[in-house]
Amino acid sequence: MAATRLTDRTVAALKTAEGGRLELWDTDLRGLYLRVSGHSKVWGYRYRRPDGTQPRVRLGRYVSPDQAGGDKQALTVAGARAKARKLQTDVDAGRDPAIEIQVVKAEAKEQPLRTFDDMAQGYFQATESGEYRPSKKRKRPPTILSERNLYKKHLRPLASLRIEAVTKAVVRTRLRDILQEGKGVTSNRARSLISQIFAWGITEDRVLKNPAQQLDDLAEETPRTRVLNDTELRALWRALEDTSGYRRPLPNGRDEALMVSRPIRIAIQLAALLLQRRAEVAEMRVAELDFAERTWTIPAGRTKASRTTVVPLGEFSILLIREALALRPKPADGEKPSPFVFVGRGETPGAIHPSAISHAMRDIRAAIDIPDITVHDLRRSGATRLAKARVSPFILSKLLNHANELGGGSSITMSVYVQHDYLEEKREAIECLERLILAAVRPGTELEEPPPQALPAPARLLFHEPA
Repeated sequence: MAATRLTDRTVAALKTAEGGRLELWDTDLRGLYLRVSGHSKVWGYRYRRPDGTQPRVRLGRYVSPDQAGGDKQALTVAGARAKARKLQTDVDAGRDPAIEIQVVKAEAKEQPLRTFDDMAQGYFQATESGEYRPSKKRKRPPTILSERNLYKKHLRPLASLRIEAVTKAVVRTRLRDILQEGKGVTSNRARSLISQIFAWGITEDRVLKNPAQQLDDLAEETPRTRVLNDTELRALWRALEDTSGYRRPLPNGRDEALMVSRPIRIAIQLAALLLQRRAEVAEMRVAELDFAERTWTIPAGRTKASRTTVVPLGEFSILLIREALALRPKPADGEKPSPFVFVGRGETPGAIHPSAISHAMRDIRAAIDIPDITVHDLRRSGATRLAKARVSPFILSKLLNHANELGGGSSITMSVYVQHDYLEEKREAIECLERLILAAVRPGTELEEPPPQALPAPARLLFHEPA
């Protein structure tokens, strides 16, 4: 092996024959060497252990001073000597650089969570399996699906970053970008999702702090209070019953016929009549229906409150559900009918996606020129109509399946001692709502029973004293 005083001039001029290799040792710093092969020039450092073995440590590749930049793996002669001296100091202190490097590499290789995407996918898998339950409550499949869609659409720019690189500043920048797209609420939801992903990473001992938790939501949120009046409800209902003649405006002044399938329109009608959430209606299963008892039982795993609820069915709602069942695609020979009332598309179709209902409402509201209405507004509108009909707030909460309404009783009383489902009271309310809606959307139509001025109910359930 050759020894010489290495300089940038001599190193830059070094060349080897094709297939050859040259190793030069620096006379100024013992242990520092340069290996030259082909177009490659690599720095290394060799030191002696107490047992006499002499391991080598790769320092980086050579770069001339005029090309030196921020790359830590590109070293000039002076840079290589500085790095070698630091290693010699570690050796003199009793450390073993080669072993330490091997340990770091082994730990990195075994670490499955390297990037933000690794941690996000781990979070999703843990929530789907139920292994990770924030607030000690398992997340519902629709919630996880919504989070996955949010991640896919808005957090992909962070996916390839190493977890350590996802700092508070990086998160803030991404949230501001979403906000500048005009999606304030989405920006807030993105911050919450990032925070939850990091919270899971902390439980896995992968990270020590949560950068999103240190940030406030960027957009101000005001709870919606939109309620459809009779005129708006009538216009919407007519489009839901028959889309003929309606046209949806398009950009550049164009328009096209309103194309919303009858099953989707039925789902929106049921959302208005039964006051249940969009996802719960979309995923309605045949096995949950009991036409003899006129009930729809939604299991706890499909409700936001994680609590089973029994929804009474009015006569018109039953007619709509039977119509939806008749519209389901017929199964192929030897196959069983779909377990869902509203069947989606695909080779193995499941239920329609809740977003399909929202997209349909978007097209319908454009066609009827009432821009500011959503599917959830129907739930609020129905509850408001029942409140005006003097239905008790307690029964309204039972219908809406809100978790915290105790009707004036203590938590232990209402959750443990009172094992009553208030089904008959809820049925009276649902039948009243059905009459009120049909009277509003079909003015002048003869009803079997006109809507009462006040819903007959026990006095203790009345919100207002009857006039």
